[in-house]
Amino acid sequence: MNASAQEIKKQSKFKNAFKALLPSYIIAFVFCFMLFIYEPLLMYSTNQLDFWFDMALMIGPVLLGFLAAFFGCVLVLTAVYFINRAFSKEPSVYRIFAVVLFLVMFVTYVQGNFLSGNLPALDGSVINWSEFAKNDIITVGIAAVAAGVLITLLVRKGTRKTLFVTMIASAGVFALLLVSLVFELISWNAFVRKDSVITTNRNFDQVSADTNFIIILNDAVGSSEFNSVLEKYPEYKEVFEDFTYYPDTLGCFPCTRDTIPVVLGGAVNTNEMDFDKFSSNAMNNSPLFRELDSRGYEINLYESELVWYGAQNFDIVNSTNYTNYTLPFKTFWKEQLKYVGYKYLPYTLKKYSEIESMDFNGLIDKYLWDFRSIYNDIETHPELQKTDKKSFRFVHTEGAHIPFKYDKYGEILEGYSDYETEIEATIHMTNEYIKRLKENGAYDNSVIIVMADHGNTDLNDADDMLVRANPMFLVKGINEHHAFEKSDKPLSYTDLTDIYTKLLDGKSAKDACADIPDKRERFFMWYRNFRLEDHIEEYVVTDKAWEWQKFKKTGREFDL
Repeated sequence: MNASAQEIKKQSKFKNAFKALLPSYIIAFVFCFMLFIYEPLLMYSTNQLDFWFDMALMIGPVLLGFLAAFFGCVLVLTAVYFINRAFSKEPSVYRIFAVVLFLVMFVTYVQGNFLSGNLPALDGSVINWSEFAKNDIITVGIAAVAAGVLITLLVRKGTRKTLFVTMIASAGVFALLLVSLVFELISWNAFVRKDSVITTNRNFDQVSADTNFIIILNDAVGSSEFNSVLEKYPEYKEVFEDFTYYPDTLGCFPCTRDTIPVVLGGAVNTNEMDFDKFSSNAMNNSPLFRELDSRGYEINLYESELVWYGAQNFDIVNSTNYTNYTLPFKTFWKEQLKYVGYKYLPYTLKKYSEIESMDFNGLIDKYLWDFRSIYNDIETHPELQKTDKKSFRFVHTEGAHIPFKYDKYGEILEGYSDYETEIEATIHMTNEYIKRLKENGAYDNSVIIVMADHGNTDLNDADDMLVRANPMFLVKGINEHHAFEKSDKPLSYTDLTDIYTKLLDGKSAKDACADIPDKRERFFMWYRNFRLEDHIEEYVVTDKAWEWQKFKKTGREFDL
């Protein structure tokens, strides 16, 4: 046989091999597309406010992840094919292997796109997957039916035709995924560049020798539960010596996202525009920031999930912009695969995704709100750097947010803690922060507000959202000294802008709140849970903030 004939024979073998492998390659392509392109982009599109980055930064690692997965599948399928051909002229084992791959892909497709409606919220709480056992019965039933159909095809039509049928079916799945993805990307306007304000740890160990205005917002600390801890352990009141505690404080929203614009921007979300625009406008038009800027304060925000996009009217000195940043491939996919497993694995296997919340904050060097990070900074930098400029700092900590994982000293437990202990840990962390100010001579010249964004509940349900209406709130003015005090004043977070201004004027906590009437009507904005914030209902409150059973609907509703 001459060289030309040998070359033709090799080309023929290659074409035959590629033709035989093409159906399995298509199945693998669709499988990898679903898990490594479709799902990451869909996840981003429908949860944009949970991420500091935009889609432009995602494209690189998403495509690399897809290519790596698809290339791995191609290698495995090719190896199975040639091993099979080494022992048999008819690659039936390879074809059955590819058909099984289709079965897994199909069941995964159904699981992730049609059986994921009952998935628990990723709010940080520990998920009891045993409660979803009945969902596995449905998955097993679908898998059994699909396997039965494929086995019937294999018996009646043979491996070649069955593989061809699964290839066509895979192409159909791909078409459905592609149409769905394009629709979601357009409807959610997912291509918008965020140009996010990212806050870092910069200046966290700095303090003003002149005047400080400090807000420590401890997440999810309810006032009633906080008060119970103070009464049970009176020694904790010593932590808040010089502070005035306002138990009857009414927050504005049941979750963090909508509360931050109220606390920092004095703005109440009524769903008149997309939240990213609303929050960015609130930050850019903040009466607090305007007042601080006019008085010569440097503004530092330590907030891990700040929604502030585009141009800034105020200089946030510890902020940076990661528009041109490249997401690290390994850490991005470490988090991404947790979510993919959470959504696409059968319920009985979802626990192995080890997911409690979506957390992509560790991808870059930015401020982290967990106690361990804050303790580490305090322990590493016990001596604060002094600056002559007046300083404002807003410090958002994890507080008593789920999952409950700390002992009362803020040390991480091997098992799980409880809400009361988490509040004790919050008090301990707050005490360490205040102690560092005292030890560095920066306590008397500081306004300090210790507050929460909302209370806590175990479930994100209707009544539970009202329980969250009563967050902790304590205040100390400049050079204010007295024993721990309580005030019956009925505060509302809509009062904060006025309170801030009076504290900046040097007034004490009591004087800053003196104009608030002893009996008043306040309002609270309710939604069913943090995934349904596009429908808000207003409640009016004439009694105590913790008497949520007496809250009354005003009839005003706000839909996006």
